[in-house]
This record gives sequence, structure tokens and C-alpha cells, in this order.
Amino acid sequence: MITILREGILKLEFAALVLYAIIMIAKKVKVNKLLFNLAFGLYISVIIAICFFPIEIGKIGVDTLNNYIPFKSIIESISESVRDGTPYGLVSVLGNFVMLMPLGLFFTYYIKDFNRRLLCIVLFSVGIETIQYIIGILIGYNYRCIDIDDVILNVTGGILACFLFKFVRNKLQKQNP
Repeated sequence: MITILREGILKLEFAALVLYAIIMIAKKVKVNKLLFNLAFGLYISVIIAICFFPIEIGKIGVDTLNNYIPFKSIIESISESVRDGTPYGLVSVLGNFVMLMPLGLFFTYYIKDFNRRLLCIVLFSVGIETIQYIIGILIGYNYRCIDIDDVILNVTGGILACFLFKFVRNKLQKQNP
């Protein structure tokens, strides 16, 4: 069995970000733009590492079950936390909710059209689940749960961040004309 670890992927991604920074410094890109782009790259690197790794190739085991019923796993996770008195289910729900919030902020900077920004957040979340499904097919077992509730929570968090950023920016612009 071969395992592709999250740490190894993060090291590769970090090396790519350092190379990007060197190239942008050589091109004399403004510091604030460079830092913002590096922050975005770091965020995407962490999302990739969390959502897709580790991957165990050649593992013989039980497939994880997928969830295509909206709100089923959210209700189950919250109920489990309440029933067992543990935070694990709530952490899972909150983690999926906040996971794409930074994406909403970055997309507000990169994508000016509000509707296109919202569409990109939806496509990004659906893309994560789709890639997990494809990886599962390629390695021969369902290594991650494909869950509609992940999409619902991710998209809700990302869209909320877009609205909050827009609200805060408008308030600041009114205070400092």
C-alpha cells in the first residue's frame, strides 16, 4: 500500500509558492499584491491538503458512504454531538461552514461581478466533491464521503463571507469618503 501524505503535498505546494514569490519579486510586483496572491495560494494549498489527502493507494477496506440527501449529515452530526456530549459533530459542521469563507473574501477581490463570484463559489465546492469522487474511482475505493451537505455548508459560508465583506467595505467607504 502507498500513502500520499498531506505533509508531503504541503511541502510541494509551499515550494511552488516560494518559486512564485521569487518570480513576482523579480517582476517587481507591488508588495501588497504579492502578499495577497501568496495568501490566496497558501489558502488554496491548505484546502487541497485537507480535502484530498492523505490518499492510500492499494488499500483494501470498506468504502465510505456517500450522502445525497440534503441536511441529513448535518442533522446527524449535530444530534451526535448533543447525544454524546462531544464537540466532534459540531466541529465538522462548523468546519465545512467556515472552510470557504476565505474564498468568498478572495473572490471578492479577484472577481468583480457579484453573481459570477457566487457561481464560482458553488462550482469550487462542487469541484471539491467531484474530484474526491474521481480520486476514489481511480484508486478503487471511495476514500472520502461525497456529501451534499458539505456543498451546502461550504457555499453558505462562502456566500456569507461575500455579503459580509461587501457590507463592511460599504460601511468603511461611507465613514471615509
